Amino acid sequence: MHVTVRVMNFRYKLMNLILVNWLRKVGRYCDSYAHVRSSFMPFLSSSSSALTFLLLSSLHLPVIISLNPNPTICNDYATRLPSSSVPEPLVYDTALNPSPPPSSPDRPVLFRERNGWCPYSERAWLAFELKRVDYDTILIDNMGGRPSWYSGTTPQAMIEGDKITESLDIVKRIDAFKGQTENTPTLYPKDKDKNVDEVISLFKDVFPKFTRPSSRAAFLFRSGGMPVERKTFERTLYETDELLKKTDGHFFCGEEVTAADVAWAPFLERYAVQLPALHDGLRPRDEERWPNLSLWYKAMEEKVPAYPSRVQGDAESWRRVLMQQGFGNEAGFEKLLEAAADERGDSSSCWPMFAEGRQWLANSPREEAAARLLRNKGPIIADAIRNGGANCDSAEEALSGIISGLVDGVELKNNEEAVKLHTFLCERVCVPRDMGFLPARAMRDLK
Repeated sequence: MHVTVRVMNFRYKLMNLILVNWLRKVGRYCDSYAHVRSSFMPFLSSSSSALTFLLLSSLHLPVIISLNPNPTICNDYATRLPSSSVPEPLVYDTALNPSPPPSSPDRPVLFRERNGWCPYSERAWLAFELKRVDYDTILIDNMGGRPSWYSGTTPQAMIEGDKITESLDIVKRIDAFKGQTENTPTLYPKDKDKNVDEVISLFKDVFPKFTRPSSRAAFLFRSGGMPVERKTFERTLYETDELLKKTDGHFFCGEEVTAADVAWAPFLERYAVQLPALHDGLRPRDEERWPNLSLWYKAMEEKVPAYPSRVQGDAESWRRVLMQQGFGNEAGFEKLLEAAADERGDSSSCWPMFAEGRQWLANSPREEAAARLLRNKGPIIADAIRNGGANCDSAEEALSGIISGLVDGVELKNNEEAVKLHTFLCERVCVPRDMGFLPARAMRDLK
């Protein structure tokens, strides 16, 4: 296999020899360029045009490595999962390539926070997906440094030549966009537009005040770093439940999803998982204490296909966000995760509706998870080898075992290497950054 290594600092000749020897073992798993970072991010941008780089931070060597790809991995499954080779809409990750993205003046462009942590970015993202428009996505790293050409916060959008910088303005503009698919929900229905705006405006009165500004942990902590008091959270939940009680359906403004639900959803989504970790027994989905709110959660998960299929995060990922703040690491959290799973609505009918007409998506959440692994096989295996999730000699077989479990229902328990890699991937995957809730759940549920 041909490997070209250009070392910027020739003082490290000895380390270079070690590096080349290591590359002989793992290089065959890297696509044309693979970016492997110490952060928990194995599932990279799937855009075929994006160039990514392998950064060996553990060696502290500033190197650029060119690797010839080996396309032989999982060829059988690639044939059985044709969606894995269909080009996707552009998803351009500026953390991997800080150069300005290719321009597409005829298509709307959404600039959103790359990890899926920012609730304001989620508002805009959910609206784009609900309207089923053809659009490009530019991911902005709010934590590691934004590219020099980008200014302002996230989200932002370019729609018909106009730059829009506020999440709800983006929602309103994309709702009126002429290029949207037919038979999508109207987020600002004419007969309820005033009601929608009123419910959105109540958000700032209902959610806790005087909290620490944070896109990762919005409305959760005081300025000193401690969680908001239990009684304050309870007031928020009671007032939200009362607001939902006044509607003639399970959504904020009736029987159909509107911009009001888009505005509230990202914050209530996080609360459902994070509040029980901050205050024992404080469950927003409690049917007895907050019955209308509980029904709203289920309506979003059962009647809004784009939400659980792509935009919604999962309990494990929101737990990690809390851990970054120093909370959610107690021994009883696994039971909270199980309870969160039991309280979910039945989203089984959502995926076919979400995937309809999108040839780059697989036929089921299980197949979509498998296809996502195939699309990103090189970076995933390289990351697993580097971080102890797989062995060089068996990584390909281990990944094939996981894909076999997803596609054919083969149990993992008899494949020790597949179990090891599966455990590693379940710890590393971030939802919804790497895949939607439903495919991620399918992968996590493998036994």
